Amino acid sequence: MASVDFEEAAHALGAGMLPCSGGEGRVLRIAASIAEGVPVDLREAVTGLDENNAALAAAAVLHAAGHRALRMAAGGERR
Repeated sequence: MASVDFEEAAHALGAGMLPCSGGEGRVLRIAASIAEGVPVDLREAVTGLDENNAALAAAAVLHAAGHRALRMAAGGERR
């Protein structure tokens, strides 16, 4: 089973030791915040996300909030 040390990954990203695109970095920051409580500036993190990654981030927030049956499709419609 694979695991991710989100705190370490976020630290490496912030220190410039983890090469990735801007969108990948935003997704990682959001995931690290949900998974490990790593502080994230949501205004900074969501600005520039493409539609697919924004929908995935919204779905992750819904899941973390316990709304596992409710999913958002791209375009904002509920499924």
